[in-house]
Amino acid sequence: MKKQLARNLEYITIALAAFIATSAVIHALLPPVIPKGIAAKLKFFTEHKDEFDTVIVGTSRLYYSASPEIFDATTSANGLATHTFNFGIDGMHPPENFYVLEQILKTRPGHLKRVMFELGDIQTRWDDILGTERAVYWHDWPRTSLTLQKAFNPRGNANWLIKTTRLWLARRDFVSNLTLFARQFTSVGRAADFLPATQQERFADAASELGPRGDGYRWAGDAMSAERAVSFQQRLADEISGATTKYLDPATERGYRTAAAQIRQAGAAPVFVVTPIIWQTTSRFHEPAPAPVIAFNDARKYPQFYDVKVRIDDGHMTRPAAEEFTRLLAQEFVRRARQP
Repeated sequence: MKKQLARNLEYITIALAAFIATSAVIHALLPPVIPKGIAAKLKFFTEHKDEFDTVIVGTSRLYYSASPEIFDATTSANGLATHTFNFGIDGMHPPENFYVLEQILKTRPGHLKRVMFELGDIQTRWDDILGTERAVYWHDWPRTSLTLQKAFNPRGNANWLIKTTRLWLARRDFVSNLTLFARQFTSVGRAADFLPATQQERFADAASELGPRGDGYRWAGDAMSAERAVSFQQRLADEISGATTKYLDPATERGYRTAAAQIRQAGAAPVFVVTPIIWQTTSRFHEPAPAPVIAFNDARKYPQFYDVKVRIDDGHMTRPAAEEFTRLLAQEFVRRARQP
């Protein structure tokens, strides 16, 4: 009986090892397909990579707020010529943004000098509206480990009792992220990725996603309603009264330090950006910071971006405000670039 049990365990171990080895080979030969929403921009950038020296990478907050045309005109007027591409993507929060940054740098752009990278906290849960494909493709181990670190020990100073409690409280986050990692590693459901219809769908909205000028920038919508404006003003007042400065959590800081190092290895300079979001708390790195941070989430300093007449929601502004934001971003960018 014991010999049979040992033999069964041996067979299971061999089968599991063979499965993992096969998955690793398939994964190496067939890397994850970049999904719709990112694919069109990455394809365009790959084809035109040597035309740009500056890339803006972030969520929809930069996608709809940073105009390369205005940015380049402003930097040129201030004595620093740039040619910029907006690689903003709807819902691309950390650590997905770290994965996409790697794909951008893997294209080896020959003239890349600067990467403006949106600063934000690592997320451990994902918006279902983006779809499963968006959640799976970037869940390699480096990115998955960041989500697990954030879920397990978000402040970085938990003792063993708190860590044990977090295992239970964050169990859904652990299970969901490990499941997504397993799907990414084992290439589950990859056959459909190579169907012509699937390939065509990934680029179906390419013209829209690249924006009217083909530089990655799209215009946002109209200002919020009067009812939503009242709520926004109340929540903004609460944010301002409770504004403070905090260190980034260890997982987020590790991710951004790695990103800054990768950008420098590619021969470019990293700059982190915080847009005029409703959240007023200032996030900072432990010294030394890996890159300069240009932050606009200060309603007292930048009241023009918090007027309800130019707000769409908590994170987005109308086109006139976005254009003004772009000018100020470019001016501050030039000022920082001239610092020793």
